[in-house]
Amino acid sequence: MTIVALTVPDDLCTALHVPAERLASEIAFAAAVRLYEEGRVSLAKAAEIASMERFSFAARLAEAGIATAAFDPADADAAKTAAG
Repeated sequence: MTIVALTVPDDLCTALHVPAERLASEIAFAAAVRLYEEGRVSLAKAAEIASMERFSFAARLAEAGIATAAFDPADADAAKTAAG
């Protein structure tokens, strides 16, 4: 895995209400969420970026109100038609 170093303000932990030992994981989680929301990475890849198990990552997304599945209305109509 590639290591990325960031320079952040000294008071970032205070601003985010996060202990210093969790700051890197919070930043990784935020980046993973953003990339997932933009459709640039899959749910599995976003979970990997956040160093989380896929279902735990999906659960945190759900807690934040972020959808983990997208459905095309045409697909729903096709499923209804196929079901009879």
